[in-house]
Amino acid sequence: MSVSVLEDRYRRWLRLLPASYRAEREDEMVWAFLEGAQSGRAGHDDQRPRFLEIASVVALALRVRLGGPGSPPRSCLWGEAVRRAALFGLVYWTMIGCVYAGQAVLTYGFPPESLPGAVMGIGDPGSPERMRLVLAELAPLLWAVALGALVRGRPRTAKAAATAALVVPYALAPPLFLNAESALRWACSVLPAVVTVLALVIGFHRDAPPPRLPARRALPLLAVPVAAGLLLALVVGVLAAATRAGTVPAPILVQAWMWVDTPGLASLALLALTVWCAAMGRALTWPGPAALAGAILAVPAVLARAGTLSPGGADPALGMTGLAGGVQLAVLLASGITLAVVGVRALRATGGATALSGRPRGG
Repeated sequence: MSVSVLEDRYRRWLRLLPASYRAEREDEMVWAFLEGAQSGRAGHDDQRPRFLEIASVVALALRVRLGGPGSPPRSCLWGEAVRRAALFGLVYWTMIGCVYAGQAVLTYGFPPESLPGAVMGIGDPGSPERMRLVLAELAPLLWAVALGALVRGRPRTAKAAATAALVVPYALAPPLFLNAESALRWACSVLPAVVTVLALVIGFHRDAPPPRLPARRALPLLAVPVAAGLLLALVVGVLAAATRAGTVPAPILVQAWMWVDTPGLASLALLALTVWCAAMGRALTWPGPAALAGAILAVPAVLARAGTLSPGGADPALGMTGLAGGVQLAVLLASGITLAVVGVRALRATGGATALSGRPRGG
């Protein structure tokens, strides 16, 4: 029996699935697709797979290749790496969200005369403009909602909250693009958050139950990044006030901010993860997925830091900023490469062992 053009096109899309999966179900799936096509217009050769059919194959391929407990070892390990990337990303963005929220409280929550060296917020008190900006600064707190929902076993709520945390701030305060370069820099800056949301959406599918932690373990996991973010916001606020008062030189504030902005904190976090994984990789098996998760997160962090760098020219302040950014970029590159190497070696050493987070819901 000759193969129609439509059937050949279906089989090409099904190559996204693992070979073992195709060996068992490819013919059955192709037959089902062709049966559905027969209900449309006559003649298969001039047809193409429908968008919903392609989307279903892509979703199935992701679910199979990023498997949960009970899946083939390679799929289970890669799935765990993506899920850990989502969890690490939510912890990190929870801290960043609290930094933004803390700065908003210091800026808008107190009258300028009540705090020494305070700065007035944009917009008149009580105006719609000020309300919009305040909400944009507080919206990143939704990352904490997403993290709390995930560790309590509610992935749908976590996905919705994380997506809102990514979209709402820019909907309330749209970025201003002066040219194509500024648009590209903005895209690089949001890429780490986008990767976190994507890892959350594709990693925690129906075959991969989320880590439902008891309250005594979930609470510290949420409280630590919240406390760290609020503390960093306070430190930056104090340094900024001291700079405006003339007590602290402006270059010190600029250098400090380079290490507490999004890529700067990412470089420190990934460096800490690299040291931990390198130290524990020989003693334990499960740092393998954690290292791969860090390598996944390092890629957008590198692009985000690179997107902020520009030639310093003759300006010493810009030169110092470029130096700090260059150091962070080197740290991110070294951390990403090291994490990838540690992760691959650990996965090979385990021989496909499955040690992972998909704990039973009663855990």
